[in-house]
Amino acid sequence: MEFFKGLIYKELKLTKNWFVVGIALLILGVVAGLGLTKYFNEPNIFAVVAVTILVGHGFYLPAYLLHSLNIEAQTQLWLHNPNSGAILFLAKLTAGFILYVVSFFIAFVIAIWGLTHAVNGESLFNLTGEPVLNITLIGLGITLGTLFLGVWVLFYWSLFHSLKKVPFLHSIRWPIVIGTWILLTAIGNYVNNLPIYQKLKNIGIIKLDAYSIEFLVGKSSASAGFVDNAELSIMNGAIYTILVIIVFSASVWLLERKVEV
Repeated sequence: MEFFKGLIYKELKLTKNWFVVGIALLILGVVAGLGLTKYFNEPNIFAVVAVTILVGHGFYLPAYLLHSLNIEAQTQLWLHNPNSGAILFLAKLTAGFILYVVSFFIAFVIAIWGLTHAVNGESLFNLTGEPVLNITLIGLGITLGTLFLGVWVLFYWSLFHSLKKVPFLHSIRWPIVIGTWILLTAIGNYVNNLPIYQKLKNIGIIKLDAYSIEFLVGKSSASAGFVDNAELSIMNGAIYTILVIIVFSASVWLLERKVEV
C-alpha cells in the first residue's frame, strides 16, 4: 500500500502547477462574476457564473488526466516503473480525483451561496425546487460524469500511443482514434435505443424533484432546467459501472502490452 501512496504523492507533486492554475482560474471567474453583478446590480449574474463554474468541473478529471499522461509520454517516467498498469492508472485517477474534490468543493460552496443570494435578494431570478438539495444532486451527477469521461480518456490515450508500435499506422493515429470514437458512439446510441435496453433502464427508477432557473425580463421569460422531472435508474447505473470496468481493463491491457512509455 505504501507504493500506491507514493505514486499518488508523485502525481500530486507532478501536477501541482495544474491545480494552482485551476484554482486561479476559478477565483478569476468568481471575481469576474462579482464584478459584473455589481456593475449591472443583478445578483442573477453571479449565480449563473457560479453554476457555470460548477458544471464546468465535469471536464476537470479528463483534462487533468490528459495533462498528466502527456507529462508521462514526454518524460517516460513509467518506463522504469515496476507496478502494473492498473496501479499506475488508479494512482492517476485517485490523485486527479483528490484535486477535483478540493476544487469542486470550493465551486460548490460558491454556487450555493450565489443561488441562495439570488433567491433571497430582490432580483429577477427565481428558483423552483430546493437549491441545496438539487445542487447536491447536480454535483453528484457531475462527479460521476467526470469519472466516466476520465476513464475514457485513459482508453483513448492508450489506444493512441499503442499505435506507435505499428509502423504503417503511426502517421494516421489521430484518424484511427477519431474513427474509433465515432464508431463506439454510434454503437452506444444504437444500443441505447434498443427496446430491451429501454426496459432495463426503467428498473429501479428514482424520481427527482423538478428544479429550474427562470429569468424574467419585463413580459418575457426564459428558463433553464437543471433537474427537470429527472430520473435516476439503478439498473442504468449498474450497466455504466460494468462499462467503466471494461473500458478501464482495456486501457490497462493496451498500456501493459502495446504502449511504449
